[in-house]
Amino acid sequence: MVKLPHSLLVAAVVLSIVLSGCTAKQQSVAATSLSDLEGMEVPAAGEHDTIVQNIPVGNTKGFTAPDFTIEKIDGKTVSLQQLTSEKPTLLYFWATWCPYCRKDLAEAEKVYPEYADKVHFLAIDLDPKETASQIAAYQEKHGHGMLQFAATDLRVLRDYGITSTTTKFAIDGNRLILWRGSGEVDEKTWRIILEGLALS
Repeated sequence: MVKLPHSLLVAAVVLSIVLSGCTAKQQSVAATSLSDLEGMEVPAAGEHDTIVQNIPVGNTKGFTAPDFTIEKIDGKTVSLQQLTSEKPTLLYFWATWCPYCRKDLAEAEKVYPEYADKVHFLAIDLDPKETASQIAAYQEKHGHGMLQFAATDLRVLRDYGITSTTTKFAIDGNRLILWRGSGEVDEKTWRIILEGLALS
């Protein structure tokens, strides 16, 4: 197997993200619970089995979410294990140049303050060219003071199978993935996602 130089690997990841593009249409669904969302493949909050030993690590619903340690743009280092041991966690993959992310995060910001004491929200930039200072400027400009942001980590993108912006993971306190989805969603859908996590 041929190993690509690191610079080529970064270029390949960026190219695949750019080619896949943002998800263009806002998702507005007739949903009332987390289980109703995105192909309706996930259990409702409280209805999933308690995590047990030997649940495989993976990036789809029902798997233990891969752990990672990442530096947030405030300079503090955090692991997924640390976040989920405190609160269920929403992982969000995005980029500053994505217009659908801008709308998606604006809708999330309307709801998240109600859930900030119950759910962590970590937005990880998927573009390796974007710096922590660029992300911080974006955060300030768009008023996302309550959301946590981090720059790209290619290992996290690989482990979570990230190929497009607006990809979301709802992860419970045991690091179990309750739901994976993508696409711009409205305020009502964000409330369903965050409420489902809060009750998990």
